Amino acid sequence: MGRKSIQAIIILLLFAAGCKKNTDDGPQVPVDNTGNRVFVVCEGSLGNGNSALSLYLPDKDSAYEDIYKAVNGQALGDVFQSITRIGNQYFLCVNNSDKIMVINRDTWKIDGIPGVNPSGIIGVNKPRYILPISEDKAYVSSLFSNRLYLLDPKTQVNNGSIQMPFKNPEGMFLKGDTAYIATWDTACSQITKVNVQTNTVTSSSIALQGRAPQDILVDKEDKLWILAGNAYNGKQATLTRYDPVTNTPLKTYSFAAADPIRPVFNAGKDTLYFIEVNYNGGTANNGIYRMNIHDAALPSQPFIAAQNFQYFWALGIQPGTGYIYVGDPKGFTQRGAVSIYTPNGVLVKTFPTGIGPGHFLFD
Repeated sequence: MGRKSIQAIIILLLFAAGCKKNTDDGPQVPVDNTGNRVFVVCEGSLGNGNSALSLYLPDKDSAYEDIYKAVNGQALGDVFQSITRIGNQYFLCVNNSDKIMVINRDTWKIDGIPGVNPSGIIGVNKPRYILPISEDKAYVSSLFSNRLYLLDPKTQVNNGSIQMPFKNPEGMFLKGDTAYIATWDTACSQITKVNVQTNTVTSSSIALQGRAPQDILVDKEDKLWILAGNAYNGKQATLTRYDPVTNTPLKTYSFAAADPIRPVFNAGKDTLYFIEVNYNGGTANNGIYRMNIHDAALPSQPFIAAQNFQYFWALGIQPGTGYIYVGDPKGFTQRGAVSIYTPNGVLVKTFPTGIGPGHFLFD
């Protein structure tokens, strides 16, 4: 992937002294973890088993690079993909380790069920993301298969799967009794609907102009936004705004050359942010972009530009403050970094993380 950014490293060194972090003495944990918490999903580098759950406490200006390992005395696994809160637990999808780890929300300790599942490990093939459906049901998307797995969060049991019409179930969204599933398959040009009462694929689907859908969001007017595309396999990226009530597409935006990822709305859900990635080291189509939900065209210039030999991999908007969190993976070859910007795009702070920061959870 892209080479490291000299400017990003300079920023990191300037701000690292102001953050508590892991030291040579081993991973650290906060003495007081009350207040706002920002979890950083650090994927690690594929095949090396060096993923990490990093933590930033904005109220205390403290950063910790691997709280899972610090608390549980073991590595998390290979390719940490996502974190989902369900009740008083966090469910951690560790993709290449074929497992979901369950930890306590307050202590971060493994939170299995004595006599049933004391390890807190739920076996699922290549888990990606979790969509909570009810107290005793959640859907788990997976890579390389056409299966959507059924999880019971209460019993920590994998209850089988739903066969999908395409491979690579990825992003998901729940509305009423319907789960909308994006399958990131280059042969797919639709969003699949699943009836959550019967756990069956419905006869209707959402037709798309583009292929390989990967993310689904909803704006303040209750319209769906669907990101599709696979630049690596030659499928042009598209962004479609869709009315789920009338079942009609309202607008489709096509990206000429960009590889967009990680779409996210602000708190008001009237402004969409996303990352465009340039893996070749240039600045074109590279950075954080934003647009209003009624804009006639895609933004032509980044709101926050990536520098030469740098690209971003994680994006999140903090509730309450509207601060923008951006993850820099630094090529997945060293510790990553997260930079925080004001809603106006002014850099506030940068802190170190584990390898490959990819997602955020604000809790």
